[in-house]
Amino acid sequence: MIKKVEAIPVALPLLKPMHMAGVVITKAYNLIVRIEAQNGLIGWGESASAPTMTGDLLPGMVAAVEDYLAPLLMNENALNHAQIMQRVFTKIYRNTGAKCAIECALLDLCGKFLNVPVYDLIGGARRYQFNPMTLLGSGSGDQDIADALAKQKMGTQFFKIKVGARPIQEDIAHTLRLRKELGSQAILCADANMGLTASETISYCQATESVNILFFEQPLRSGNLNGMAQLASRISVPLCGDESITSVEDIVILSNAKAIEGANLKIIKLGGISSVVNAAVVCENIGLSVNLACKVAESSIAAASLFQTGAVLPNLDWGISVTNQYLAEDVVEHPIDTTNGIFTLDRKPGLGIEVNEAQIKKFTLI
Repeated sequence: MIKKVEAIPVALPLLKPMHMAGVVITKAYNLIVRIEAQNGLIGWGESASAPTMTGDLLPGMVAAVEDYLAPLLMNENALNHAQIMQRVFTKIYRNTGAKCAIECALLDLCGKFLNVPVYDLIGGARRYQFNPMTLLGSGSGDQDIADALAKQKMGTQFFKIKVGARPIQEDIAHTLRLRKELGSQAILCADANMGLTASETISYCQATESVNILFFEQPLRSGNLNGMAQLASRISVPLCGDESITSVEDIVILSNAKAIEGANLKIIKLGGISSVVNAAVVCENIGLSVNLACKVAESSIAAASLFQTGAVLPNLDWGISVTNQYLAEDVVEHPIDTTNGIFTLDRKPGLGIEVNEAQIKKFTLI
């Protein structure tokens, strides 16, 4: 039985600023949820605030848990997590970040109790190894090159280039330089975070045709369905929806309009792991590629949740992106990391991580 639910707001410092279209991130303002059972087991969940993506602000996320969602969990059997989450989803509108952190903590708790990994609770693993991509968005071309080459030496061959934060001609030159420096073996994609116009996107794609960009993520504003559809018909690079996707219905609408060929799925956008699994099945059925991602930046709690989710998805051909690597400090005893560019899931129970509560206290906002 659940005896305590805590909503903990934290500010996690980044190793270096991340430059994206319209925003420079120096700290990650995240919600951590701690669910404690009467038997002493503890489940952990995490969600990033995302004002430009989900509309979630950290104080609102805390209030959503404390005032609306936590009371639904008290004295409930965590093993009834599906029923609990059904009530969570109908209690309040949106607030997908708070709902996500709740579900991750519930599943972590259940996995620990049953001594199984979360992926066993959500369908079973199809894959155990991942080659996570690295985001390149330092704001400096030279720094991005240095970061990418360092990661490549460690085995990473998958990179996402942040564009839209500088003039488009600079983005073009930077992308061409990255291909030259990293070689043909590197997989490159681009993400504009809604920061470009249609004409800028066309110019970028035409000028970087030789780079063979795997996909271009969300160049236009999220509500511009017709613009995305028209753009998709004029460029050869597949478009990926991100900020435009907040539900399965959005995925279907975008696909029917031929506005995207793939979807960026985030558990904070769709309200949790189960919703992302459902969305990925829909993507598979209608022929869309899938990129699974954390927001910049989330700790190893969210990274573990993402890998557990990625293990069960039918399609992960546009890769996976965890973001704890961009933090100056993590909140777990052994931060999630790769070996020769590969992360391998094991069968540790729950999310498979050991949270350091002293670290969480260190970064908790008063």
